[in-house]
Amino acid sequence: MSEKPSVCKKRKGVGPFLRNAWKAMKRSLLCCCLSAVDVVETFVPPADLEPEPDPGPSSPDPDHAGVKPNNDSFETLYHVGEMIGSGGFGRVFKGTRKFDGKKVAIKQMRKIDNNCYLDIPGHPEPLVTEVALLLMMRKEPISPYVIQLYDWFEHPRTFSLIMEFPEPCESLLDFIIRDPQLDEPTARVLMRQAVLAVQHCIEHGVFHNDVHAQNFLVKTNTLELKLIDFGCGQLLSADGYERKIYRGIQAYCPPEVFTESRFHAVPTNVWALGVLLFEMVNARSPFGNRTDITQAKVTFQNSNLSKGNNTCCPW
Repeated sequence: MSEKPSVCKKRKGVGPFLRNAWKAMKRSLLCCCLSAVDVVETFVPPADLEPEPDPGPSSPDPDHAGVKPNNDSFETLYHVGEMIGSGGFGRVFKGTRKFDGKKVAIKQMRKIDNNCYLDIPGHPEPLVTEVALLLMMRKEPISPYVIQLYDWFEHPRTFSLIMEFPEPCESLLDFIIRDPQLDEPTARVLMRQAVLAVQHCIEHGVFHNDVHAQNFLVKTNTLELKLIDFGCGQLLSADGYERKIYRGIQAYCPPEVFTESRFHAVPTNVWALGVLLFEMVNARSPFGNRTDITQAKVTFQNSNLSKGNNTCCPW
């Protein structure tokens, strides 16, 4: 690459998420996955996935090694299986760590001119966004509701991220489609985890910037939830962000992105979580277009919802 984009700065002193979230809800609401695909593609490592010079003997625990690019050969450490997801972010494959047989997800991203890089503590050089933010999320305490990065490899033309792979799992969007209009107890279990995942991001100085149903994985046998895909994220900023920085999908976009010059992380997260909850219990998005979002008019479709949830809508 000829040039790296400008480096973002990290915010210091994050206030308690829930207090801010409640304030944001009253203020705002009262007025860019690992989804299943049909194509199964064999992984062919690109030519630049070659061993790099061995810096010397070491014996890190592979599950806690992601503080710097792995200098061992990718092919030596991991077996790669079928492709399970693809999109603008790259491709995701099932994988196995060879020394112990651990199942992993391998996300391969090609380097492009507009990759965003972030400067984070402990690293002398800026790191590509998703790697930087996932490394920040590894700081103790680690959340069970956020996908974990085990390893990562940087090569001349690609990045390979080795991540946790909950199994059996599917995207929350696929889960909703398969079981439309979830009952309230199930929605409550999932929603609690989604809130805790977003809260954990805020507490670690991370703004995910793309919270929606397809960016959560559901472990189908336990209903455990995992937030994934940090490629659109930003370092948390007390000053907010220019509206052009918003990279999430429009259905979850907060109205201030359309009506104001700037938007802020916490109100945006609260709005997105509200849309997510509506989608879980109504099997559709509450908003179809920009006008719907700015007018914030909501009509519940699920007649089975408890009356307490229907009599007063906080939108």
